[in-house]
Amino acid sequence: MTSVSDMISESVNRMLSQRVDRAVLDQFESGVWPGELWQLAEESGFSQVLSTESADAEDGWQNAYPVFHASGFYRLPLPLAETIIAHALLSLAKLNPQEGPMTLIQQDSHLELHVEGNDLVLNGTAASIPWARFAKRIVIAGQVGTQPILGVVETTAAGLNISPSENIAREPRDLVSFQNTHCNQYTSWGKGLPDAPVALFAALARAAMMVGAAQSVLQQSVEYANDRVQFGKPIGKYQAIQQALAILAGEVACAQTATLAACQSAKIAPSIFDVAVAKIRSGQAAGLAANIAHQVHGAFGFTHEHTLHYATRRLWSWRAEYGAESYWAAQLGRNVIERGGDEFWSGLIAR
Repeated sequence: MTSVSDMISESVNRMLSQRVDRAVLDQFESGVWPGELWQLAEESGFSQVLSTESADAEDGWQNAYPVFHASGFYRLPLPLAETIIAHALLSLAKLNPQEGPMTLIQQDSHLELHVEGNDLVLNGTAASIPWARFAKRIVIAGQVGTQPILGVVETTAAGLNISPSENIAREPRDLVSFQNTHCNQYTSWGKGLPDAPVALFAALARAAMMVGAAQSVLQQSVEYANDRVQFGKPIGKYQAIQQALAILAGEVACAQTATLAACQSAKIAPSIFDVAVAKIRSGQAAGLAANIAHQVHGAFGFTHEHTLHYATRRLWSWRAEYGAESYWAAQLGRNVIERGGDEFWSGLIAR
């Protein structure tokens, strides 16, 4: 990690540790948008950490990692990760920077894009879009024919409709529908830039967020094991609990190593190989971390009154978003097949 990323880490952790507590999370889950918290996050400049116009653009992912990690650790109820990535894609595509919360869409078979005159026109639907109801704009990556396109559309645009939905963490994952929705802020995606950029960038962001949430789960579990007394001594003194916590700590360390490696090796855009490894490893760790934490906490950890569920519900949700382990494992498999067996080992150790 660089000195800049260390300063960012200190700043974002100090801010979120003071501002995000159970009251904020409960208010958010009851439908209250934390406007003051968003304003503070935006004024801090964290949303621009991946922008190519920043002085440390080459270290962008290293500097963004502590922001994504802290968002997961403190269960930040804001689309900060999505807005960071939106700014990064807009700057890469040389589109004008935007203000306010943003979200992301990667075109699939349910969404059709075509050009009419000077406008990009959208028809169809996009499901499970994070924070759409609270976003001012949506950054959309897709194709018109064979030409990669990146555009940004206002959520108040004519023909755009948002149907609220949510994941099990009660974070907005809305259905966005388009009916001849016109967008005049778009550009062709140039050569050398990644395919499916939303999915690629967001998967690495989710991996870092899962590492943060898993570390918070580990911290809670260790504290609980040291505080909870059974048969005259803390349960953390029992070998079975110690073994479970050791496995949990090992999973968190492995996920963090894979995700940090992906962020540190990325320049402007991360590689598919590195993102796949990070998302697979953090997803595996997320499942085990949630299971072990609830086992350590026992029945008490399953209650709504305990705060453990704020992290574990997010781990279960984020694990499936922007490609679960099976999706990214298939990407790795294709990568190996395309390179051929003779280049597998040399390509692996070169990383």
